[in-house]
Amino acid sequence: MTETGTQPAIPFRDIPIDVLRGLAIMIMVGANLVPSLLAPPAPLWLRLLSSIAAPLFIFLSGMMVALSCCRKNYTLSHFLYRGGFVIAIAAFLDLVVQGSVPFISTDVLYLIGISLPLAYLFLSLGLRARLGVLIAILVATPVLQGIAGYSSLPIIIPAVSLLHGGILPGIPAVLSQWLIDGWFPVFPWLAVSLTGAQAGMFRWQDGQVRSFAERELATLAGSVLVLGALFWYIIPGPMLTRSGYIEVFYPPTMEFIFFITGVIFCLFVIADMLPVSGRLFDPLRALGECSLAIYILHIIVIEWLIHPNGLQVPLPSFLVGYLILISGMIAAAYLFRYVRKNVRTSSFIIRTLIGG
Repeated sequence: MTETGTQPAIPFRDIPIDVLRGLAIMIMVGANLVPSLLAPPAPLWLRLLSSIAAPLFIFLSGMMVALSCCRKNYTLSHFLYRGGFVIAIAAFLDLVVQGSVPFISTDVLYLIGISLPLAYLFLSLGLRARLGVLIAILVATPVLQGIAGYSSLPIIIPAVSLLHGGILPGIPAVLSQWLIDGWFPVFPWLAVSLTGAQAGMFRWQDGQVRSFAERELATLAGSVLVLGALFWYIIPGPMLTRSGYIEVFYPPTMEFIFFITGVIFCLFVIADMLPVSGRLFDPLRALGECSLAIYILHIIVIEWLIHPNGLQVPLPSFLVGYLILISGMIAAAYLFRYVRKNVRTSSFIIRTLIGG
């Protein structure tokens, strides 16, 4: 582990962050492939592994707000614009790719879209106020789940049903999806993004990059992981399977959030210890550099090419299918890298999609 905690200056790209974002996308591709390809039941190890992707992705989105503030001094308007663009992509995927009415529930991109400006406002607060916000979200989550309940299945309205007399849910039901029991409701997932924003301020403070692979930080991360795993083992929660999605955070309990926070920080420690700038990790790095484009692309491939076939194959065949799909995503990531390096553009949309 490193004895010193800083490097000279904030680089254009923080390589360990790109690698971890690539890891999140790599796992997420497999997790999103499960409902369309794997015959149930999924083994526990696969459920646990699949459950790392979304929390890590959300955490890193919060960190990027801190990086933008530290390196480019962006204002609130930038994050409103960027967040709105991410929400527009989420709506596009819902309506055009998946054929459902957008804005009803909160998939991960909806959550990230609203969390970007909120993370900026969060970082404008004092440290005690930030801690208070995080505690308030975490405390409110089980209370709200207890009062309103947690549905075993989010509301999904096929868009075509509106052409045949279908009825949209009322505003209270939609608010419940966004706040409590959608795919990624504000309570508690916003706290994960805001924790990422705070971690970003720690990492990129004073124009430098601070490593998480310090002995004290590694000990703290390991302690949170062990205690979180213990609490989650004692109170595991329902761990529902929703529409074939096997992640164990339906509903997201406080015990799970505690555990996954420890996992995320331990991953940061490992990423800062390993030689992630080498060739071995370059595929992950390539995926992480254009994570939004890869997210969109893999959803389109699954929904348009794989899901319509109705295949349900055993685990070995699923793993082969996953390797084929993720290999295609890695090839696309290298293509996006080539475009990014060789095609100069000032387009906000293109740069946001492929990591310009």
